[in-house]
Amino acid sequence: MNMENKKKGSLKKGEPKRQQRDDGRQTRERLLECAGILAAQKGFSLVTSKEICQMAGTNLAAINYHFGSREGLYEALLYQIHQFMVNEDSLREIASRDSSPREKISALVDMVAEQAWSRENWQMQVWSREVMHTDQSAHVSAVLMQVVKVKGSLALKLFSDYTGLAMDDIRLYICFLCFMAPILLVTYGKHSNIEYQKMAHISCSDGELLSHIKKFCFAGLDSYRK
Repeated sequence: MNMENKKKGSLKKGEPKRQQRDDGRQTRERLLECAGILAAQKGFSLVTSKEICQMAGTNLAAINYHFGSREGLYEALLYQIHQFMVNEDSLREIASRDSSPREKISALVDMVAEQAWSRENWQMQVWSREVMHTDQSAHVSAVLMQVVKVKGSLALKLFSDYTGLAMDDIRLYICFLCFMAPILLVTYGKHSNIEYQKMAHISCSDGELLSHIKKFCFAGLDSYRK
């Protein structure tokens, strides 16, 4: 009986701590979501911390508690958005597939385009706006430095396997940047409301456009294959 009572007692003591952790995670996620929604509307620099906390239903101290500062919140938001655009777990799954390097690169591009081209999310609206905002370049660079270490290496390995170029070959980086550039260009066009299809007299679906981009980019990539 004593042992049973001790076990019951330990569970009761642990439950509030778990609840606090769960509540803390929910508050953190809510702050990020509210900051993102507001930043998509007018840019992060024009959003006040008070607006974010009011929308999240918490007090101003929550930003410092969960992120250390307003700048910490901003960088956490950018990191979360990049994870949305290029999810590390999904990238690892693609890299581990029993398929050809070309098929893996194609799957990577499909994943990025599916997320980045969708107009039904605030994440890419924020990313497109903030990446082009020179005042925030230091924070964007800090986040990119974090994600490039892992996700960049995984993506580059796919291109290395396809071309035969070494991981430290500058041509591999050029190939990767040139391959992804059209995807990013269309992303900025979609989320900045630029009528790029009308300007270029293009009339096709996103799927057709992506197919043409991949055909063009693979042709360039093939010229580097050993």
